[in-house]
Amino acid sequence: MIIERTILNPITYEFPPDGGKVPIIDPYDGCQLCCPYCWQLNDENWNKDIYVNINIADLINEKLSSWDKSEIVYIGSRCDPYMQLEEEYGLTRKCLSVLNELGINTMITTKSDNSLIFRDIDILRNFNADITVLMGISNVNQIEEGVQNNNILTANNLVGNGVPVWVFITPVLPYIMDVEEIIDALNADIPIFLDKLRIEADTIQADKLKKFIRQHYPEYIDQYNKVINENDERYYDELTSKYASNSRIKILF
Repeated sequence: MIIERTILNPITYEFPPDGGKVPIIDPYDGCQLCCPYCWQLNDENWNKDIYVNINIADLINEKLSSWDKSEIVYIGSRCDPYMQLEEEYGLTRKCLSVLNELGINTMITTKSDNSLIFRDIDILRNFNADITVLMGISNVNQIEEGVQNNNILTANNLVGNGVPVWVFITPVLPYIMDVEEIIDALNADIPIFLDKLRIEADTIQADKLKKFIRQHYPEYIDQYNKVINENDERYYDELTSKYASNSRIKILF
């Protein structure tokens, strides 16, 4: 169910394992992409409904007018800011517009494969502070598209339009993604980040991913059981060995 609501604060914080805190803006709470590996799945209440934070842009203007301009805000954690619902509500665009007016450094994360981000190319190209699009390639609807993966094309097109982009193959899905092919298809100026599956056995997240693999890639279910249940990292060890000396590739594991 889609539920409109008003919120009291436009910023929430996440606390990564390596320390610090990350300020997050989520125009929505819940996601239509339904990535089967998403770490948010372990929150049993997340995504039962999708909440539309209808007043978030007004709150950004009110609460962040004195924001420390040396800090970055991130758009998108409990939602994908360019999921299809954004076409109806336009909250991501409204947030970007206000952040642009306030001159706040921004990073925006998306794995959506609908090209909706180009609706906002006017803001992204002329942003009054630093902005970077963090483009995720691991959209499961695009895995079999190879170099025609729409998120690869989007990343390259954004760079061609003067928008800074970092690409995240996070997580790398073992055996069903051709990482070398993806890297070769991306504009050479784009930094690329690789991360492994970070899934604990006997969790909602693990059950969702294994169900997806059984349905779509049953030939690899044994390998995924080893990765998830036995922490088998041989696939990732090979990636590390292959790209450890490549300064363009940032390995997060």
